[in-house]
Amino acid sequence: MTEAVRHDPGIYFGMSDTEYHADDALGSSRIKAIAVDPYEAQFDHLYGEDKDTDAMIFGSALHARMLEGRAALEAKFCKEFDKSSIPEGALDTVADIRAWLDKYDQRGISAKNKADLIKIVQQIDPDQPIVEVIKAKWEKDNEGKIALKPKRWAQIDIAARWVQRDPLLSAVMTDGTFNAGAPEVSIFYEDRGVRLKARFDRLLRHAIVDVKSFAPMFPGPIETTAVKTIDRMRYDIQAADYFRAWGHAKELHKAGLVFGEEPHPGFLAEAFDRDEPKWIWIMVKTKGAPQPLVIDWQAKFAKAAAAERVERAIDEYIRLRDEHGEDQEWPPMRPAMTLEDQDLPSFFGRS
Repeated sequence: MTEAVRHDPGIYFGMSDTEYHADDALGSSRIKAIAVDPYEAQFDHLYGEDKDTDAMIFGSALHARMLEGRAALEAKFCKEFDKSSIPEGALDTVADIRAWLDKYDQRGISAKNKADLIKIVQQIDPDQPIVEVIKAKWEKDNEGKIALKPKRWAQIDIAARWVQRDPLLSAVMTDGTFNAGAPEVSIFYEDRGVRLKARFDRLLRHAIVDVKSFAPMFPGPIETTAVKTIDRMRYDIQAADYFRAWGHAKELHKAGLVFGEEPHPGFLAEAFDRDEPKWIWIMVKTKGAPQPLVIDWQAKFAKAAAAERVERAIDEYIRLRDEHGEDQEWPPMRPAMTLEDQDLPSFFGRS
């Protein structure tokens, strides 16, 4: 388990994911969860959230490829061992190896262990391909990396290429990766006695870019399924929390609380020389063709409504924390529910 750390208020460049998540400040995911259901949010906080591991791995790999670059992806991830890369004639089983040795008049060897037999083969012909040796080399070369299925690897690379073709983003991307702004910019700040944090996927001079992967439940136009995903996952609340953090970051910059190197001198001064940044979602479909959709979020009413929900969520967090404790269960104290005929849906009792 990563040891908890606490960061002073400020804007941090170059902070690792591990260090960011080790800080127990209230982040956008938890604020969103509290806005939806504070009791479920606290349960997940205490006992662990049910997560789709495949979706998380795909999202993490997509972030690395598009926000940090091909080298960053290949440093953390690799493609699963490809059996088709094994050359024809490679030795696999003990029987294969012994048959090969028989051709070199090695019938009388006493070695029975497969590893010893492989050593004898390599002494006779160092270039003879052996499946176990090829796999061992692949494992050594990719030690510590997360292996992705070939289809997932292809989806990530295709998505990066397709996103770069978008007219809104082509000018700020090279080889499927952003070349402008700064990746994974972390913000820590305090408000009403609460420590808060946010981490921008990509901070540009004029915008915040947020990369999301999604798997539509049903087929349909990507524009429709993407909007449904934003609504179902309440990404609008997360966006509102990031806008809030951006406003606080503007004040942190004025106070000189910046840690790490900006992408270039004056970057933050340019970024904060406006009332509010643009919000750009890059939504990438994970089922079938990894179609991307770039969304310029300009919905004023929805933004304002989400911002109100963020404020209410922080108020609710403070109330429940003070009533029950930060690391204690938050039991719901609901009054008994009264149901009368007029409260029932029209279909009730008809099945």
